[in-house]
Amino acid sequence: MKGVHIINLEKTWNKLVLAARIIVTVKDPQSIAVMSSRTVGQRGAIKFAHYTGAKAMVGKWVPGTFTNPQNKAFSEPRLLIVDDPTTCFAALRETSYIGIPVIAFCGAHNDTRFVDCAIPCNNKGKLSLGLMFWLLAREILHMRGDISRTTPWEASVDLFFYRDADEIAKQQQKKALAQKTEAIEQPQRAEITYEEYEQTWEQEPPTQGLPDWGDQPQTREVADLFVDYEQPEDQYAAQTFNQPKQQQQQQQGMQYQNW
Repeated sequence: MKGVHIINLEKTWNKLVLAARIIVTVKDPQSIAVMSSRTVGQRGAIKFAHYTGAKAMVGKWVPGTFTNPQNKAFSEPRLLIVDDPTTCFAALRETSYIGIPVIAFCGAHNDTRFVDCAIPCNNKGKLSLGLMFWLLAREILHMRGDISRTTPWEASVDLFFYRDADEIAKQQQKKALAQKTEAIEQPQRAEITYEEYEQTWEQEPPTQGLPDWGDQPQTREVADLFVDYEQPEDQYAAQTFNQPKQQQQQQQGMQYQNW
């Protein structure tokens, strides 16, 4: 089929709600398998399994997983969800042998053999496939009563999108480059040379606006430094505080010279 195909979103939503009702009827979420063999759908399948409690089966398909009990990866799910019936056709063939129902995201180019519930959507793009996994997981949690319909779901839809390793590396490089340019644009502090450091120490400190301690009156504590300890304390106190101020200063200067 060639050309442009337009998908009716109303039918897509109705099929998605039907698939959510089918999934909710399974009592044990661990018995639900989510399969994705394409690189762009593996992240969405893993996140879907994380939030709904299902089992993620991503990567290369191992033949005999559903039919050979001697296989190390043997599993018997009650329900299988695939992102592309074409790439997962070997698994769908095994489900037909043991009667496992299948829910699949189907595009206009897919064959719906062995598919019980087909959800029409664009399953080629990484954004549309991640969005479908996110919508299906949210509807399942709504029906289970884990989240409310009145409040938005805390899980962002970006978590279900595939991210290329090269794209992540480019984003990290851009972020590191932006941090370096920001650091360069910031003004740096000028370095002080040794000569400038010596000149700062040789400069005299400013004296304008500072009080002169010599003009302040002498307190009792400073006068006690010039006490003649040979005289009795009462005699010195009477002699000192009864004399005029000039005689006290002269007497203190003579005592200082004697020391």
